[in-house]
Parts: sequence; C-alpha cells; structure tokens
Amino acid sequence: MKFRSKCGPLGLKEGEPLDRPSRQFAAGVLFIALYVVVSAAGEVFAASYFQQANVWVTLLFSFGIVSMTFNILARRESIGAKVTKSSILAFVSLNCVTAISWVGLFIGLKHAEPAIVVTFMVALGPTATAWLNALIRRQGRPPKLDIAVSVLIAAVGIYMVWIAVSGNAGIEWGSRSSFGIFLAIVAGLSLSLTNILVKLLFDRGFSGRQVLAHRFYGAILLLLALSDPSSILPEISQHWLAIIMIALSTIIVPLLLVQEGIRRVEPFTANMVLSTAPVITFLFQYFDSRIVPSLYTFVGNVLITAVAVANVYLQYRRSA
Repeated sequence: MKFRSKCGPLGLKEGEPLDRPSRQFAAGVLFIALYVVVSAAGEVFAASYFQQANVWVTLLFSFGIVSMTFNILARRESIGAKVTKSSILAFVSLNCVTAISWVGLFIGLKHAEPAIVVTFMVALGPTATAWLNALIRRQGRPPKLDIAVSVLIAAVGIYMVWIAVSGNAGIEWGSRSSFGIFLAIVAGLSLSLTNILVKLLFDRGFSGRQVLAHRFYGAILLLLALSDPSSILPEISQHWLAIIMIALSTIIVPLLLVQEGIRRVEPFTANMVLSTAPVITFLFQYFDSRIVPSLYTFVGNVLITAVAVANVYLQYRRSA
C-alpha cells in the first residue's frame, strides 16, 4: 500500500492511502460505463449488418481477430499465477459460457430489437449473479437490498417480454423473434456466470489480458462447426472491413474496458452498471432505419436504468 508524504493534486492528506475503496469503486464504475456506450454502438451496427451477411463466418473471423489480438497483448505479461487443476477447470468453464453468451447475443441481435435483446441479457444478470456469486465464491447469502433490486429488474424483464409478444416493440414480431429472445435470455444467464469466473481467475492472480487471451477458443470451435467452408473466402474478401469493425467495436475495445472495471468492483456492482445498457442501446437505434422508436421499449429501458443507477449509488455510499 502506498502513502503520500504531503498533500497532492488529488487532495490527499499526509499518510492517507492512495487506493481508498471509494476511488477504486468509482474507477471500476467508470470503466464499465464506457464499455456500455462503446458496445451499444457496436451492437446496433452489428444487428443491421447481420441482416445481409453470413453470421457464422463473420463471427468466426471476428473471434479469430479477437483471440489473436489478446494473445499478442498478453505476451508481454509474465504469468504470476500458479496454474492448477482448478484454474484450468475455470478456464474451460469460461470458454463454454463465453461461447454461449457471445454467440447467443449476436444471433439474438439478428432476429429481435437490439434494445430488448440487451434488456433480457442484463435483466437476468443481477438475480443470477447474486446467487451464483454466493454459491461459487462462497460469499454468503446476498444482502437484502441486492435481492430486492434483482427482483425489481427481473419484473421489468417480464414487462419487456409482453412488449415484444404484443407487437409494441420497435421491430415487428416475426417467426424467429421468439428464438432471438430465447437466445438473449440464455446469453444473459451465461454472462452472469462469465463475470463470476473472470473474478475467480483474478482472485487467483491472473491478469485481465491473460484471461482475455484464453477465453475465446470455445467460441471459435463452435463457430467452425456451424460455418459452411465454401462461404468463408467469399465472405472475407467482400466484407473484411465490416468484420474488423465488428471485432473492434463489439468485443476487443469493450472487453478491455469491462475487464478493468470488473477487477475493481464486485460482480453484482458490475451487473448493475451493465443494466444501463438497454437505454443507451435504444438511443443508438435511431441510426438504424429498420427500427421504429417504441415508447413501450423506452419506458422499460428507463425503468431498468433507474433501478440500476440508484443501486450503484447506494453501493458507492456503502463503500465510501
């Protein structure tokens, strides 16, 4: 722990520690908030692009670029953590849930309104995280406030189901819309488990880049099995720029930001900030001509964001 010898630009007094929990908390929330903005813009772009593209090939090469990039970044870092059977099992589990959450998200975006897909992902996150965190990391029963907030957000998620089924969403309900929403729900549950496994590996001494370098092999194998080999070269030669943009805007840059955030805050807090993603995604949808702005969707997005922001503020006060 470092100490200042006199008052500095941050206004710290002599002997006051630099790594106060409140500042650690604020930095973590800021990183995750930036993740929300960048990923929302990328997801709306990807949803529009997938209407005319080969989704499997696009995702296969996007994840290939992502895995190669993070392996290059991680080469400069020494392995400070001891590689044990339990850490290998954690990496294998992380690869499985990463494949389910990311592929589920992108296919959901292709078939349903992006703001609703993102809502389903984050609406289930806090409830699942609170209980899975207690079970896997043995943190004990979640606080009553965390449980109450999880119930409120899950209730808004049910309201979003009604919006989509009743035809009040920004995109007309189609034959594959229910499939898209189902994948979003599965992806949301997988995302909660992903955050906990990442936190578990951090606790065992692995860096963010080391975790990112080895978490996409499962997604690449899954997409290799789903892709048609004859369509790979034509898709890459015609749409290489779009593939790079999707890899950067939806995965590489957002993940660098969210990993730094998760390192500094508990998984439940991370999911609360992620709960603001629907309303940010709704605003970016104005750039997609396929989507008609829906007041019902907007109300649901605002409700989830209000609950999430209020809870993050209460957690900040508790950590100060």
